[in-house]
Amino acid sequence: MKTIKQICLALTLAGMLPGLASAQKITIAVSNPDMSFLSGGVAKFKGFFKEEGLDAELVQITANVSIAALAGGNIDYNLILQSVVTANLRGLPVKVAGILIDRPNHVIMTHPKITRFADLKGRKIAISSFGSATDILARLTVEHFKLNPSKDVQFVAAGSSSGRLTQLESGLVDAAVVSPPADLHAQARGFKSLVRTSDVLLFPVNGLGLHEQRLKNNRGEVKRVLRALLKANRYIIEDKKGAIDVLQKWSRTSQSTAEQSYASTVGNFARNLLAPRDALEKVIESTKLNIDLKRDVPLNDVFDLSLVREILKEMGETPKD
Repeated sequence: MKTIKQICLALTLAGMLPGLASAQKITIAVSNPDMSFLSGGVAKFKGFFKEEGLDAELVQITANVSIAALAGGNIDYNLILQSVVTANLRGLPVKVAGILIDRPNHVIMTHPKITRFADLKGRKIAISSFGSATDILARLTVEHFKLNPSKDVQFVAAGSSSGRLTQLESGLVDAAVVSPPADLHAQARGFKSLVRTSDVLLFPVNGLGLHEQRLKNNRGEVKRVLRALLKANRYIIEDKKGAIDVLQKWSRTSQSTAEQSYASTVGNFARNLLAPRDALEKVIESTKLNIDLKRDVPLNDVFDLSLVREILKEMGETPKD
């Protein structure tokens, strides 16, 4: 198993690390500064983007706004995978070039009076926005527990994690789908964790989304971004203390909360920025169902992981999904 230092050395010897004097500015969308987007936070704050000659700005925006910004050229990359997939299936020229998290980090938090999932029948669940990962995952989890997501529960778009928790606290909803450390913040307010979606679903939730023209015309830049994120993911997996330090400072949370968030989700990060084919197909099929799309959608129309495989081969590794 190669360490981060060995990875950087291998890329340097291959002449693949660009000069730092001409750092290229890029903007990357994230939903929240939390575990779900820690790949971007680590790549920025541990200097992996800088090593690739990139000056990256992480912009916190909602899933829907991120797609409009990506399609309009106002941001360069989007780590909110589900919004990219949904936009692709609706005809926008965007694709996913790498997988950052291959299992969902999300937790369904509820009032203490909810003791089993069946108790949510006839109740309201807060998600970030319709068509988002929280929306898809909530529906899949409802189905897993033998309820009908179209009839048995009502979904409420409540924006950011803090917005979802505010609605839960005010009693406007009975459950909320959030990512660590928001689940721990909710527990501190007296709410309970009903189910971790990673326990019931294999479903990639975050990755590198971009405009098709950038993937076609700026492959060198895209490759540098992917290399930085690959280093970040391996750093997260291999350096517990360093990853927790970034999470604590970036999300402005306590040491204890950061440690618990890391422990509950580190196993969901994709070491090679790849995911099993059947998991990617499930993302497409679930999204089709959510937006009522009937036509067949080839996997390669949505996911182009060819540059990730190139990087792994250049590092002397055999790409494995």
